[in-house]
Amino acid sequence: MKTRTFLLLLAAALVAMTGCDHDGRKAVETDRDAQGRATIHVDGDEVKREVDQAGEQARRGAEQVQQGAKEVGAALERGAEKVQREVGPIVEEALDDATITAKVKANLITDPEVRALSIDVDTIDGRVTLQGKVETEGQKAEAEKLARITPGVRQVLNLIQVGGS
Repeated sequence: MKTRTFLLLLAAALVAMTGCDHDGRKAVETDRDAQGRATIHVDGDEVKREVDQAGEQARRGAEQVQQGAKEVGAALERGAEKVQREVGPIVEEALDDATITAKVKANLITDPEVRALSIDVDTIDGRVTLQGKVETEGQKAEAEKLARITPGVRQVLNLIQVGGS
């Protein structure tokens, strides 16, 4: 009984997996004889043809997936290039301004004449603004000179105030 049930299940699975009816031919056929015994006929050539056909469909599907992946990759690359073109210069400019600010501040800190901690440095588009308070006109002039000689500085606006501590 177990063998008979297994054979019926196997036949049903083969029919489901390989499909049936191509030009009137079936890959798997089941029947019962007069005593009720199941017989199963498997047409090997038809099974092979259907498996080959399924393999070909899978290959075409894989090619379509590959093509779709290439198209998505190309679209992402175009988008990245567009972002780089449009946003890149802004980011570079902001980084350049931050670098200029850091260099000016470093120059001020290393100069013994200038009280760098009391001077704020802001940079926009290479234009440096100095603000704060120093004790002498000489310190104010030295801070401006140090800002002007810093690479990347296009203009200096010196708003430093001179006054007592």
